[in-house]
Amino acid sequence: MLGSQSTLSQLQLISEGYERYLGEFAAVADANRTLGLEPTAGKEGAMRAAVHSIEEALKAVTDKGLKASMLTMRRHEKDFIMRRDHKYVEKHAEEVKAFASLPAETFGGKENQGKILPALQNYSVAFADYAALAENETALRTRMSETFSTVEPIFEQMATAIEAEKAEAETESAAMQQFAEKIALGAVLAAIAIIAATVFLVGRTISAPIVATTRSMTRLADGDTTSVIPYAGRKDEIGEMAGAVEIFRQAAIANQRLEAEAAQNRAHADAERVRLQEEAEAAAQARLRQATSGLAGGLQRLAAGDLAFQLSEPFAPDFEQLRHDLNSAVSRLGDALAAVADSSGSIDGGSREISESADDLSRRTEQQAASLEETAAALDEITANVTSSTRRAEEARVVAGEANSSAAKSGVVVASAVEAMRRIESSSGQISNIIGVIDEIAFQTNLLALNAGVEAARAGDAGKGFAVVAQEVRELAQRSAKAAKEIKELIRNSSVEVEGGVKLVRDTGEALKAIGGHVATINQHMDAIAISAREQSVGLGEVNTAVNQMDQVTQKNAAMVEEANAASAQLASEAGRLRELIARFTLPGRTNGATAASDLRAMARTMAAPTAPVRAASATRPISHGNAAVAQDDWQEF
Repeated sequence: MLGSQSTLSQLQLISEGYERYLGEFAAVADANRTLGLEPTAGKEGAMRAAVHSIEEALKAVTDKGLKASMLTMRRHEKDFIMRRDHKYVEKHAEEVKAFASLPAETFGGKENQGKILPALQNYSVAFADYAALAENETALRTRMSETFSTVEPIFEQMATAIEAEKAEAETESAAMQQFAEKIALGAVLAAIAIIAATVFLVGRTISAPIVATTRSMTRLADGDTTSVIPYAGRKDEIGEMAGAVEIFRQAAIANQRLEAEAAQNRAHADAERVRLQEEAEAAAQARLRQATSGLAGGLQRLAAGDLAFQLSEPFAPDFEQLRHDLNSAVSRLGDALAAVADSSGSIDGGSREISESADDLSRRTEQQAASLEETAAALDEITANVTSSTRRAEEARVVAGEANSSAAKSGVVVASAVEAMRRIESSSGQISNIIGVIDEIAFQTNLLALNAGVEAARAGDAGKGFAVVAQEVRELAQRSAKAAKEIKELIRNSSVEVEGGVKLVRDTGEALKAIGGHVATINQHMDAIAISAREQSVGLGEVNTAVNQMDQVTQKNAAMVEEANAASAQLASEAGRLRELIARFTLPGRTNGATAASDLRAMARTMAAPTAPVRAASATRPISHGNAAVAQDDWQEF
């Protein structure tokens, strides 16, 4: 009884799940019908019609990039149909935006763009509708699979329960058989036959179809769509279940067909894309060869100096702008060189005028420099003479001062000599007095010696020794008196000479005083002469400095004139070279300028000939002492 209730409950669950499954299956089937069971039906048919419309419009467009973009959209479409991944919908929408944002030139004009973009919008909307419905169908299919996955275990449980009921029934039938054997063999046999028939029928009618259907569903889940679903023709629930499984099988077959078709379309699209890409690359190479050959020819003529040519053969549209740019550049370069040629003629005339003016200015500057140099040399000599006179006046003033000082010193010396003479005279007087005293002492000594001799004579033999001494003393006193007399005479003579010397020294002092006065007067005059000579030397030095500065400025001016002359000659030479360079080019509407360029070169060589140096006119004149080094430095600087 309990088993029967469990079986009924399971059957109820199966019935409810089957009803849900049928509803979901109906929704999936309706979604598939809406999507289109055939390529020309439903949403897929509308999408294909939109695709054919835009592809028909693109036939009039030659841009390979536009067609490649369309192939990319078709590839995203096929990838979504095969994989049902939403990222391909996003990529498709991005490619649609990129396609629509291309400029009108890509579409071959605004007219074609006006035809293609509405078709693109229809295709984008149709694909979006198809993608939304396909994603919804995928979600419904997932829910249906989930419903089936919930019912399938119940089927298996029910089959197991039926097998258990069958085993239980067999057990009960055995018991009943034993019981019936006790009652009646016939009744038992009848009961056994009925039970066996019932069990067999139940097993055959319930268990076998469900097991077979389950196996078919398992094979279908494994991808086997060739096996036929059994019991599909039955009118009961088993038949409906088998019919549902058959629908799944048909849907799987249709899905496999769509996958195969999508793979074939993808391969075809890839091959078409590769072919179009190769064609585009070949066409681009051809256009590039044409453009490069034309540009190479133009550049060769340009390298040869021909600016009168124009590239008249049209290039491919992609490179046509290059031809126009090269023609424009050559034309502008020719105009520029023509303007440069005209300007070089103006520069030629201007440089000749500048050179002539520079030559005149150079000659005048040379004359002025020569005159200033002579003036500077004369002033240098005058300044040197005045400086020498000033120096000699200073030396004379110094000598006069020294003479005055020497005279003053001589006066002092003479005064000292006179004073010394006086002292000598006084000393001579004192010496005379001393000599007088010595003379008196000698006289007294002589008297004493005489008296001593007399007394020694009176003494006889006893006084002989004393008499000898007295005689010696007497002789000594006589010699002393004689020497004192001679010294006195010498002192007297010296006094006379000293008096004469004192007089002469006094006269010399007076003469030296007179000489000192005259020397002082001469010194005053020499001071005045030295001051005047110094002032003249300072004035002449200032004049000489000014003249030297004028000479230096004149020499610098001469150097600048020479530099300007050389620059004008260089300018003329460069103008000639410019004319030569321009003459190498063939300008539109002009003749070759080689003759004019050669004339200009000859004129430039004439202008560039070195002029006579500034110092040549004054080579034999006196050399300046004040500015020679400065002038040399200035010339080296220039």
